[in-house]
Order: sequence, then structure tokens, then C-alpha cells
Amino acid sequence: MAAESGAKPPLPPAPPTASSPSPAAPVPSTPGVIGSRSQRWQQSRVFGAAKTGWAWRRAILFGLGTSYAVVNWQSSKIKAWKRDQIHDKTYLYWKIYDGGIVEAKSYGSNLNYLLNSSTGSPEEPPRVMTLFDVIRTIKLIEQDDRIRGIIADFSNISVPSVPAYNLGLAQLEEIQEALLELRRTKHERLGQENWKTIAWSDTFTSQAQYLFATCFDEVYTQPTGEVPLVGMGTTVPFYGRLAKWLGIEVHAEARNEYKSFVQPYIDEKLTKPQKENHLELVSDLNDNLMTYIARNRFSTSLAGLLGLEHVKKLSQEGPYSATQATKVGLLNGTAYRQDVLDSIMDKDENGDLVENPKRVKGFYHYSKIMERIVEKTVTDAMDVGVVYLMGTIGDAGEFGTAAVVRGLKEAGEDETIGAVVLRIDSGGGGVVESDTIWSAVRDLREKYGKTVVASFGNASASGGYLVSTHADAILASPSTITGSIGVAALRPTFTQTFFDRLHITLDSIFLGSRTQDLTHKLEGAELKRYQAHVDEMYTDFKNRVVEGRGVHPELIDLIAGGRVFAGLKAFELTAPRELVDKIRGWTKEDSTTPEPTTKLEELSSPRLIGEEETPKNGSNRATIVTLPEDQETSPYAPPTTVMNENFFDEIATLEPAEVNALKALSSPEPTTSTSVPPPTEGQPSPLPAVSGIFEITPGPFGRGLIDGLGGIRDSAIYACELFISNGVAAYQRDNPGMSEKEALKSLLPDARPSWNEETGEMVMSLDVRLKRFPVQKGFWQTLRENSEKGDSVELRQLGGLVRGLLVGWVIKAMADGVSGELRELGLWEGTRGTSGLGLGKTRFGGMRGIRAEWGGFNLR
Repeated sequence: MAAESGAKPPLPPAPPTASSPSPAAPVPSTPGVIGSRSQRWQQSRVFGAAKTGWAWRRAILFGLGTSYAVVNWQSSKIKAWKRDQIHDKTYLYWKIYDGGIVEAKSYGSNLNYLLNSSTGSPEEPPRVMTLFDVIRTIKLIEQDDRIRGIIADFSNISVPSVPAYNLGLAQLEEIQEALLELRRTKHERLGQENWKTIAWSDTFTSQAQYLFATCFDEVYTQPTGEVPLVGMGTTVPFYGRLAKWLGIEVHAEARNEYKSFVQPYIDEKLTKPQKENHLELVSDLNDNLMTYIARNRFSTSLAGLLGLEHVKKLSQEGPYSATQATKVGLLNGTAYRQDVLDSIMDKDENGDLVENPKRVKGFYHYSKIMERIVEKTVTDAMDVGVVYLMGTIGDAGEFGTAAVVRGLKEAGEDETIGAVVLRIDSGGGGVVESDTIWSAVRDLREKYGKTVVASFGNASASGGYLVSTHADAILASPSTITGSIGVAALRPTFTQTFFDRLHITLDSIFLGSRTQDLTHKLEGAELKRYQAHVDEMYTDFKNRVVEGRGVHPELIDLIAGGRVFAGLKAFELTAPRELVDKIRGWTKEDSTTPEPTTKLEELSSPRLIGEEETPKNGSNRATIVTLPEDQETSPYAPPTTVMNENFFDEIATLEPAEVNALKALSSPEPTTSTSVPPPTEGQPSPLPAVSGIFEITPGPFGRGLIDGLGGIRDSAIYACELFISNGVAAYQRDNPGMSEKEALKSLLPDARPSWNEETGEMVMSLDVRLKRFPVQKGFWQTLRENSEKGDSVELRQLGGLVRGLLVGWVIKAMADGVSGELRELGLWEGTRGTSGLGLGKTRFGGMRGIRAEWGGFNLR
């Protein structure tokens, strides 16, 4: 107890000093209702889930975005699948307008084509299609039993703003033959009652447009429409008197008498040979036009010659209103577009129309659907290169000389291309430029070993014909304007009278020749040198035709001299008589019909304005043509009822030895062939006779002006056949003992041909596709190639330029934003900035200055 009582009590804690901090007071609990709720919220599952979601926000957003993209992509695929479904008894709606069908699309117009396109709705215009794609689509329709008809709309309603391109008669013939073959095939497969084509327009604006429409079963216009059937004609203006009045003396050199290019500048009318040649050409083209219309519109009511003469008479009284055209049989009636669309709709039990939009699909849309299907399912395909030569030779642009030469070179360097089609639609041009293209064609065959087929469009004359003389084959349409083997040159001289009218005086000094001075008239030795140069060019032109086409040198003048031919007349030079008769639609009775005594002008033959009567020779003959009753099966029926035989009459004036040589053309006659035998050296192998290609037996005119009749698709197919035939022959020649099957396997390892055991003929199905040259290159590819050549900014510098642009733009945007904030605070005089990335009404104005700064590098 004492010990316990003696214990000292504990000392009290020392008071806090300034150097020692006081202990922290305990945190009191949050008082009130709000604090308790906050605690409960933080401890709740929702808060936990939200906190977890925020921590994983990037992954969640990525997942949601990916899911949305997948669902959206799948939805679009389903919509596209439903949109691209082709149902039974479908009609194709085809919007046809000037510029809707072209030889080749312009590279610079792709954006316009995209903006003015649709999937085929009757209320919107379709995209532009090439002539080859149109014919290819028609061939696909032939084998598609789901398609039961075509409605062609030629009206001017909803026409897009694309460059106008008018189809010529030769191009229309290609489409006509494809549509007529389509009709024949559909009637065989489905029956006549299950196939229907209708053409409608508010009014036909041209004769060519109406010709296009006649190949459809029924043709209608609005009650206020018109049919401009007036026949073919030509008017040539002459400027000779104007030049003399102005004081300009034009010296012209033409080789020879038929070369009419220079005549309008030196005279007041055509010479007699030129006028006769023009009349013959216009007559041939007019007969082709009238024959197609008669065959399409009057073959059942007025057969043969009666229908043709009926159309000729109608053309002399045209144009016609819709009512008048219906009465004379040019139209089936008058109707509006909705009436035509209603005519293909189904009806219910009460006779009311049942709307079914799935029954109508756009022609272009159908083309794209089938193109995708063919590319996925058809493995046996062959690409054929195509190079377009269009317009005047020498013009710049994507169809000019430079582009053609570059395209031929690219096609030669492309190892996937074995054959090339040179598509020509040109009336000629510069001699030097034509020679340049001719050299490129020769190199394509000899240097690169490619097969080259020249395909003539509306025209391929003069320089357009020269560039094709050394091609493996030449194909043309019956109404192609070709020939004009000649040279023409113009040399104006501005006399003192011209300068006096302008009150101009001249003072000249020459230290050399004055030939290039247009104020100096060519005389004496200068004129002789000028004429000798023209003669040299003309002789060179004829020699190339003799060498390339195999024409006898002594007979070249009969087809030269500047004479122009229609394609069918050019084909008559070397074609077998029975083949020409078949193409015309003649029968044996027609071929042996005695010559009539009726004069040419009594058969409604066209005549030139200003002539009292049609120019004719005493030996001219008129041949009556009777078309076959079955017009659908005629492969090419653009014949004439009246043929001016001036050309063949000239042959009759030859010497007896030359006449005996010419008999080789008909005795023995070349035989037609439907197979593809190995070609002889330097000669093309044949196509089936129905296409106008035949096995050539060399004669005085060699291979003639052309090898056969056919369009661009026929040329592509023939180019494939030539490539295969020549390739197989080359393998067998280099490897004696190699069979044809082994040679074909070496040439085309992936080909799957079939063989006819009885005849030994090979049958191979190929999807022929065109690959255009020169190939359009994208921006980056062009930039890369220029960089490699050192012609532009190098690629390694491009990254620095782009970074500089972005950094400069960001700095400027930030500066604009800061200045805007300063203005808001009143620390900067002036108004709020109108550029940058600040809030309010802003725009990306700063980019314009930087773009202009770097504009020299074409980075806009």
C-alpha cells in the first residue's frame, strides 16, 4: 500500500508550441441528407458500373463504332442485293440521248458522269456508256430469259448536261444489227408473244434518232411530236470568190482528180469527177438509211423493193407530224411516256393496273449487274487492247497523235495483251502526224509481236486510212466513209490588195529562200519544188497501200486519186459475189435479174443541188434489189437499189491484159469459210462468212481496201481469233511435230477448248474484254513517275511539304483563336476573328493563303 501511495501521478501534456504542430482534428462525418445520399451513390452498383465504363471508355466506343459499321455495312449489302435482283418478266428502261452513247469516255468527264447518273429510274438519266459496252450488254440480254423487253426513251426530258455526241450512221448500224439479232434470238427462245420492245420520244430531233428507234417493235411519240425523215443530203460551201475579194490567192495541189478537200477554197463548185464521187457516196449512204427503215417498218406490209421505194418517196415529202407519220406507217401511234410504261404492267381481275416497280430496271444498271456477275463467274476471258484515234489527226488531247502513239506503246509493253484494236473515226489530217502513227502501228506488230486489227467507225479516210494499211486486218461498217487515198495541200498568198484593205504596208528583207513567206507567190523553181514534194507524199501513200494491202502497183490508181467509198462498196473489191449478195439480202433471182432500161433519175436517185440532171455515164447500170422476206436473219442488209457503177465502168476501159488479170477476182472465186484454219504467211485468218470475213485468195487488188464488215465488237473478237491462230501456227513452225492442242496449251495455258472429233475444229468460249490504252494514271502514280524522271517535286520532299502545311495551318489557327479570345476580353482592338478554330462563326480561311503559297507544286 505504501508503494502504491507513493506513486507519482501522470504529468499533463505539454502545451503546443509554435515549432510543433497541433494534432489533426478528426474529420467529422458529413452531416445532413445530401452527404448520406452521396455516400450511398458512391457505394452503389450504378456508380461502380459508370466508373468502370469510364475507365474502359475507349474500348467501349471502339466496339460500338465497329458494331455500327458492321451493321450498317450489312444493311447496305442487303439493300444492294435487293436492288440488284433481276426478277422474271423484267423490262429494261433505256434512256437514249445525244452524248449517252460514245465511242470512248473522256477521262476528264468521269465526275460529270458520276453526278449525272442513276441506277435506272425512269425519272432520272442513266450514265454514259461506250458503244462496245452497249453492244456487249445487248449480247448478255440475248441469253437472259428473265428479260422480256426494252423500253427506249429518246425524249429530251431529264437529259444530263454531258458533252453532246451524235452517233453516225456506221455506229447506228452496229447497234441495229445487235438489236435485230437480239429480236431473232428472243423469238426463238421465248416466242414472239413473250418479247416486246418499244421506242418512245416526245419528238424526234434528228433523222438518225428516228433510225435508231425503228429497230424497236413499236415506235411512239407525243401527239405534238415530229418525225424528220428527209433522206441524206450534203451542201458544200465555197470560199473562192471571198478569197479573191479579200486579196488572197490560194494555190492548191491535190492528188488526184477526186481529192475535193481543197476545192472549196479555190473554186466555186466541184469538178465533174468530184461531183460524181460525192453523188455515189451520198447515194450509197442514203440507200443504207432507207433500207434499214424499210426493213424495220415495212417488211411485213410492203416486201422488198416496194417497201424501199415507199420509204424513199416518204423521205421526199418529210418531215412529218406525229399524226401524219402514224398514217403513213412511220409510227405505231401517239402516246405519253406513262402510257407506254402502263402498257407493260400486269392487270388484276377487274382490269386495273397492278403497279410492280420491280418489273422495270435501268439498262445501265442491268449492264453493271451483269458485268460484275461475268467477272466473278467467267474465268475464260481475254483482254484486248483498244486505242482510239478520233478527230483530225494532229489535234492535241486525249485522242490526238501523242496519246495514240503513247497508247500503242503501252499496249505493246503490256505482257497481258496479245491483240490490239485500233479504233479509228477520223477523216484524216497532217501527213507527218499520220506517218508517226503509222510507224507506231508497224512497231506494235514487228517489235512487240502484237496482232493489230483496225476498226473503222463513221469515217477512216485519207490519213485515217494510211495509219491502218499495215494492220493485220481492217474491218468497217457498210456506211463507213473510207478511201480517199490522196494528198492535198493549200498555200495561201496575201497580195497587196489584202493589205491595202487593212491600210498596212510591208517592207521585207530575205537572205535565203522566200518560199515560207505567205506574202510571196510561188513561181518557177519554187513552185516546181512544192509540187514535187506533194507528188512525193502521194507516191509514198500509194506505195504503203500497195505494200500493206497487196494491191498491184499498176492498179492502185483505180482506187486512189482521192476517191471515197462507202464501206460496202469498198468491200466489193475483193469479196466473193455470193457473200456480197448475202450481205445485201439478195437472192439468186435478184443477182441474175436483167439490167433494166429505166434511167437512174427515174428511180428517185438523189441529185446534187444546182444540177439539171444526175451526172451519169453512158454505161451506168441500175440494179434492182429484192430484200428477203425474213429480215430478222439478214446479218448485214444495208444494200442499194440504185448503184452507180462508175468505178466498175472504169475497169472496163482497161487493156485486155489487165482485164484478164482482173478476172482472177471472180474466177475462181474465193471460198467462204466458217472455221478458223491456220493463216498463211502475211494473210489474216478468216472469220465465219456471215460476219463478212472470208478467206482471201490474192488477186490484182490484193486484200482490197478492207478485209470485211464488222463493228468494234466484231473487231475485238476477230483480233482474238487472229492472235490465237497466228500464235498456234508460230509454235508449230518453231517446234516441228507439235500438235495443235499442244501449241494452244503453250500459247494459252489456262484455256479450256473443246474439239470436234469429226471435223477436227477447235471450239473455245472466251469473254472478250477491252482494255483501253493509254491507261489513265492516278495522281500519286503520275507524281511518282515524274519524281523518278526528275520532272517534279521528289517524293521524299512531299512529306516535308505536307507537314509544313499542317504545322503552319495549326499555328495560324491557334493564333487566330488566341486573338479572338483577346478581342472578347477587350484587350485587342477590332472585331472578333472570322477565321481559325475558335467558337462562334468561324471558317478555315487560313488554308487558302497556304494553298496559294504552294500552288506551284500542284497540291490543290
